Amino acid sequence: MDNQYTDNQNNNPAPPQDAPPQNPGYQAPPPQGFQPPPQGFTPPPPQYGTPVNPGKAMSITSMVLGICGLVIPYVGTVAAIVGLILGIMGKKKSQEVGAPTGMATAGIVLSIIGIAGSILLIACIVCVAAGTFGSMPWYF
Repeated sequence: MDNQYTDNQNNNPAPPQDAPPQNPGYQAPPPQGFQPPPQGFTPPPPQYGTPVNPGKAMSITSMVLGICGLVIPYVGTVAAIVGLILGIMGKKKSQEVGAPTGMATAGIVLSIIGIAGSILLIACIVCVAAGTFGSMPWYF
């Protein structure tokens, strides 16, 4: 036998010690940098981001202001009126580009409910105040 080491399983000579071990499943890493596309490859058209919905910000603002109109008394009335206006404007702009209008519709509905609730609250306060002042003695 030679001075080389042998593999114990198949009696094959082992690779020299200074050479890296051989791995049949190993592939060379891809070359770095720009590689031209293969022949016949057509790149996809460039994408510049998602389609723009100009009414989305107004719709979200309308919905938030509509919720404020439901939750906050008195000041919420002004918020609900502004929310109603923004909801209508946002819905029109979204319809022009064919974008969904669900948030704008929700903002409009919440604003209308907030305005109606505020009017009802103010009417109740006026009725209670009128009833209270009508029963007070004249000398007060």
